[in-house]
Amino acid sequence: MGITPAEIDSMAFRRPRPGTSGYHEEQVDAFLEDVAGEMRRLEAENRALSEQLAPDDLAERVRRAELDCLRAEEHARALRAELDKAAAPVRLDNPHMLELAQRNADEHVAEARREAEALVEQATTKAAQLVSDAQLRASTIVADARHAHAEAISGIEMQRAAMLDEIGELAELVERQRAGVRGDIAGRLSEFGG
Repeated sequence: MGITPAEIDSMAFRRPRPGTSGYHEEQVDAFLEDVAGEMRRLEAENRALSEQLAPDDLAERVRRAELDCLRAEEHARALRAELDKAAAPVRLDNPHMLELAQRNADEHVAEARREAEALVEQATTKAAQLVSDAQLRASTIVADARHAHAEAISGIEMQRAAMLDEIGELAELVERQRAGVRGDIAGRLSEFGG
């Protein structure tokens, strides 16, 4: 169950009954303001870190890689069509020309396949690298944010413990002063009575 800065700001404590010990209202209010302020700062820091992930940049890179892949496939189709066109039956009287045309066509097909495979492999590798980099960056940012949050909470807890110690010391001081005043009053009353 989480607590928001607004809930901390709106928190109100009952005043202690007269003659009983309690917390100093201004110190409690100041402490709650500090806690709420720290929570607001951490929320803003988390939002800023989340925005640094720049999912739009990653999406744009992946989109470009996909476009590169589509262009490579289109180029491969165009080369294949050109090859099919070149491989159409040729009616030449010279068998050497036919053999030369067939070899030339086979070389073009092989080259087109190699080029298409290389382009698809490059696009796939690039997309995988972009996704991997983005995931690593995101996990690093999240880990850093969690660490900063834990440190901030730890600092708040230490402040709270210190304030509680101080409140305890002040309560003891008040009790000693009350006992001293009671003793002083009792001594004076006994002087008047004696």
